[in-house]
Amino acid sequence: MQLDSVNCEMCILQKRETVAHLFLRCNFAKACWASIGISYVSTRGPHHIFNQIRRRINAPFFMEVIILMSWSIWTTRNDWTFNNSDPAVSWAKRKFLSEIFLVASHRMNSSVSQLCLDWLQNL
Repeated sequence: MQLDSVNCEMCILQKRETVAHLFLRCNFAKACWASIGISYVSTRGPHHIFNQIRRRINAPFFMEVIILMSWSIWTTRNDWTFNNSDPAVSWAKRKFLSEIFLVASHRMNSSVSQLCLDWLQNL
């Protein structure tokens, strides 16, 4: 695919759009994570950041949170790129909450599901 630029179109600084930037370092991504109460030191490597997130959540469903927030960031950015829909943190958070509620309701065992639903209530 021929691209006009490999820089992040969402950043005023036009940083190179790497996987780490897209999901963790972009101001939009950081705001999405913050919307669910997760903050981290974004100057560290991705592995270290994901460990920070794991420790911050401190629950057996931490991986679902990481995957589903990453998915929400990705789909919100794609809506902006391909559907000309303004990227909003509130929209990414809404997607995340909808997806994690479905996973908690249908894919987790009952004890983990209840922990996750309680965590969601406290957001």
